[in-house]
Amino acid sequence: MHGDDVKEAAHHDLQIQLGLLRDGFAEAIPEKMAEIEAVWARVRSGGESGGGPDEAALQFLYRMAHSLVGNSGTFGFQDLSECARALEHALAEATPLNKLQEAVENLREAASRAVRISPPRPEYLDFPHIIASSHGPLVLVVDDDEFFSGDLLLQLEGYGYRVKHCRTLAEIPAVLEQEMPAALIMDIIHPEGELAGPIFLSGLLSQGKSLPPTLFISVRDDLSARLEAVRAGGLGYFTKPLEMPQLIARLEVLVGYRGPEPYRILMIEDSATESTHYAHILRRAGMHVSVVGNPLQVMEPLLTERPDLVLMDLYMPGCSGLELATVIRQQDAFMGIPIVFLSSETDTDRQMSGLSMGGDDFLEKPISPEHLVASLAARVTRARLLRANMNRDSLTGLLNHANFKYQLKLELSRAARRQGRLALAIIDIDEFKSVNDTYGHPVGDRIIRSITRHLQQQLRETDILGRLGGDEFGAILLDTDEEGARGRLDSIREAFSSHHYRRLESVSQTGPFTITFSCGLSGFPGRTNVGADPDALLELTDQALLEAKLQGRNRIVIAGA
Repeated sequence: MHGDDVKEAAHHDLQIQLGLLRDGFAEAIPEKMAEIEAVWARVRSGGESGGGPDEAALQFLYRMAHSLVGNSGTFGFQDLSECARALEHALAEATPLNKLQEAVENLREAASRAVRISPPRPEYLDFPHIIASSHGPLVLVVDDDEFFSGDLLLQLEGYGYRVKHCRTLAEIPAVLEQEMPAALIMDIIHPEGELAGPIFLSGLLSQGKSLPPTLFISVRDDLSARLEAVRAGGLGYFTKPLEMPQLIARLEVLVGYRGPEPYRILMIEDSATESTHYAHILRRAGMHVSVVGNPLQVMEPLLTERPDLVLMDLYMPGCSGLELATVIRQQDAFMGIPIVFLSSETDTDRQMSGLSMGGDDFLEKPISPEHLVASLAARVTRARLLRANMNRDSLTGLLNHANFKYQLKLELSRAARRQGRLALAIIDIDEFKSVNDTYGHPVGDRIIRSITRHLQQQLRETDILGRLGGDEFGAILLDTDEEGARGRLDSIREAFSSHHYRRLESVSQTGPFTITFSCGLSGFPGRTNVGADPDALLELTDQALLEAKLQGRNRIVIAGA
């Protein structure tokens, strides 16, 4: 069996497993409703006897409603999910028994409808990574709900992640000691309490334990739950039922298949002794450090090194830190880069002046290595997350159109100064509107994500990808000429065109189908003499794409060939 056949068979097997899990939940609805009715009878009996509702029964009822919100939403039973959420809210707000009775009755009716009229199976993501799942980053999922966690584990495996599952909080320390996961996904609510998940992790942190990047999930969307998640070091918060594209996009920002890129620090320090000392500390912490001794020579490294953070002294010959921060902030390209002052200045007014001139933080010398590393890491982590949210397309995680064009301008400028080369590709999915019209937009979104994964997997880490809009993508292949770029992109084109897609709803009568893309390609320096003008190069490449469409699609055309 060929590799593509193996992948297709594995993809089909995964979809069957997901479908069976969903069917199992549907079959369990009457049993779950019977449990809720029995616990509700205990609550009502205690209230009517005059002794007050059974608090333990109320808590148990809340937990069952909470579980039903996430599960029913995940598996497509939206009506049931909304009624379960209404009951959950009513229980959380100490609603009188007569109002609780109304919420239980609404839930009962919704459960009855769910059993009689099973909705279409939900659309799952496309899984191009499925064969590599035994080699992907490890993700630990902590959730005590059998159906919800089963669905989440299967989808993460489909995206190539190795997964481990803890049903209880007590299992976590042993798993962390055995192998530190690349990421942790944890529910907020556990049997131990409403905020037991983040409280447990906060306890581990207070004991000096190391934790992986953590994403919290919950049916709760209130400030107190989100605040507790932040205190436990959470880097993301997602409400149930999960929007898997958003969760996968955030997960790949944190860990990805390419691994987290080292933090890039640009240090501006005229003292060679101090710069060597601090650079050594930061490099030992895994950061990439570039040192500039003369502040008047900082513009070139700002462009070429693309730092995540600028660390500078306040007092330097020829140009003070305050002046340099002002110069940097006057340029739109560098507005989002954190600037941190590291100086022996203790005067509060002078420190505040630094912050008012564009600085983000002020650290006093001498500073402990731990404090320096923690301060810079926190700044860079936040800057990267903000940059990812602002500069990237929400569906694919790729650069949006404006930022792709800006990166093209930077790379062309860099290539022109260094007499380097690059290739620009514009890729467009063939007859994509027809796919959306025939199979629906959810399938179209799966195809968009699929081509994104193909490009990410088969191009290099140094290459730059963007979604230019709709079904159109851009790629900047650095240190590559037009022929070299065509070879790489042609292999991606062939792999993409051999992948089979299908509608997943049980009511669909259509079989699997394939889809192709066309590509326009140009180079700098290239066959046409447009120079390092990004607008001209984009226009030239777009014309080559149009020519590929006119020649019959599913091909690559080089501008000027």
